[in-house]
Amino acid sequence: MSTSTLKTFSWALFLTAHQLAAEVLASFQQEDKQDSHLARLPALYITDNQPVTPLLDSGPFEVTWSGTLAIEKRQRLYFSFEGLGSAQLTINDKEVLSEAGLLGEKQSERLRLNSGEHSFSIHYQSPKEGTARFQLFWEERAFPKEPIPPKAFGKIDPSLAKSTLAYQGREIFARHLCAKCHLPQDGFGSHAMPELGHIPPILGLTGDRLNESWLARWIANPASIRPDTNMPQLVPNNEQGRQQAADLAAYLMTFKTSTATKPLTGSIQEGGAVFHKLACVTCHGLPNETSPSEERIPLTHLFDKFQPDALKDFLLEPAKLSPHTRMPNFRLSEEEASALACYLLDSSSQVEHKALTFPKGDAVNGSTLSMQMHCGACHAGLPYDPASLPPFESIIEKPWTTAPCFQSENSHLNLPPEAGEALEALRNEHLSSLKKNTPAFFAERQLRNLRCNACHTYDDRTALLNSLHSQSASLAAHLNLTEKVDQSLPRLTHIGEMLHTDYLSSILQGTVDTRPRPWLDTRMPGFANHRSESFAAGLAALHGLAPSTATEHQFDLESINHGEKLIGPEAGFSCTTCHGIGPKKPTAAFEVMGINFNLTKHRLRESFFYHWMHDPSRITPNSKMPRYADDQGKTSLPDLDNDSRLQFEAIWKFLQTQNH
Repeated sequence: MSTSTLKTFSWALFLTAHQLAAEVLASFQQEDKQDSHLARLPALYITDNQPVTPLLDSGPFEVTWSGTLAIEKRQRLYFSFEGLGSAQLTINDKEVLSEAGLLGEKQSERLRLNSGEHSFSIHYQSPKEGTARFQLFWEERAFPKEPIPPKAFGKIDPSLAKSTLAYQGREIFARHLCAKCHLPQDGFGSHAMPELGHIPPILGLTGDRLNESWLARWIANPASIRPDTNMPQLVPNNEQGRQQAADLAAYLMTFKTSTATKPLTGSIQEGGAVFHKLACVTCHGLPNETSPSEERIPLTHLFDKFQPDALKDFLLEPAKLSPHTRMPNFRLSEEEASALACYLLDSSSQVEHKALTFPKGDAVNGSTLSMQMHCGACHAGLPYDPASLPPFESIIEKPWTTAPCFQSENSHLNLPPEAGEALEALRNEHLSSLKKNTPAFFAERQLRNLRCNACHTYDDRTALLNSLHSQSASLAAHLNLTEKVDQSLPRLTHIGEMLHTDYLSSILQGTVDTRPRPWLDTRMPGFANHRSESFAAGLAALHGLAPSTATEHQFDLESINHGEKLIGPEAGFSCTTCHGIGPKKPTAAFEVMGINFNLTKHRLRESFFYHWMHDPSRITPNSKMPRYADDQGKTSLPDLDNDSRLQFEAIWKFLQTQNH
């Protein structure tokens, strides 16, 4: 694969990662500063000590969200706000709602909107001090008041977002760890982009883990092995460079203990089944697949890379020596990890690689080269001299496109020429943004960088799992998986408004006590070192919501008893057919299983519960959960005057009395 091809691949991956489900243009103004970018929703939640966007500062601001509402069929709609501040909504150039202070006391007149696209704009002004919060709602005869979902907004011309380049430059700077070599004299501060503090792989036990020949190939040309790598090519592509790569590899192999390599035992066949059930194929190609589609990470070099037992150790605890790896922890058992490692090594060993010859490495020369190349700036455990590196303050004085990273034939990042324009947009106007972390923007980056869409559908982006999982199905054919119970994974479209923030954080971190969907073959992994608290809070902020946690309430016994009756099979909705309650299992969950009701109190926000209960298909179009309320808000059950809202409230109160 040529260098130009590698750069094209990497840039295509970068662009793909930045294609958000963004249908709204957000134009922010703060004194003489502006920020215009694409947003997913007209919504925000900002505390008084946070900048509203990374390109702006904390303090009062104004924003105009604009775009189109895409109406599928003629509707008669009411619009309303929630939040703090002042806001005006205009639809088809006519102001339909204006409110100030505590938002949500008013609603618009009923508007008849025909099918098609209707222009809208919302002008929001934050309070002079304190929290700024905004959400946009609508309601109609067929559904009660709900936040307008992302799918309701038409597409926006991305060229209208004038700050896009600066955001891309900011992300490139962080992703490629430029600050490791060019740290400001006083640092970036405690509120900086979290990614600036990411720790690359620790090389202290390299000699116990990796193979020397693979290390030499990796150092000589990292992108030839992993096209999306952030690792720069530090040696020239010639005989001298191959010698340097061999010397560095020999030096790194001296970092080892005296412990002998352990033998690896496990079933290759069962390891293949683990690979399939964990849906590994959504982020990786098959280990014998040389050119996986969808910009997935190839695994063809695993046999060359790892000493046998080291791969098992990595699978058991990926972050141990690579704290910010995107490879999550699936909490594998020893048996699962051993079997999976055996399958990966066996399958990748069958791939033929282009023969590359390296001279014998000299560890002493490698040590000298490591100091000269400042390898320790990124990789903890290697010595280096920070004083010999130009600080951040010195590199911002001239265009970054003239820096050695771009110009030198002997040292280059895995970046295309177009990256220079983005980095210059950052350098020229928005360097201070590196010192600012805004949870909503952090959450958006995490959704992309951790590839959440590989397994989960998000807005109109269908999960890659749906189209790729069949590629590894043959690996589990011997298990005769009938999949009687639905294996669908949850959508992420409403995740920030659905789950309590602390519960969502524990899910992301991998510390949740009880799996909410234990019937799934795949399992939600943990991302322990990716700031799950900030990630979860950002997901809520994307919906205009504050962080939340389950709280204790006192409810009247009559309502609780009503709720218990309403979930039952005799005079209720028969919820217990699919949902268990604590140790009591569902009565007939043959094809569809629901989450145990004992988890509801700790998981769900109350507002989302009512949103879901009215019409589950508005949240999850292919949901097996039936709709119990009609367009008039009535159910077929006589309790509480057939009023769906009162019935759902009684169910909610009962569920709050259940604990896992």
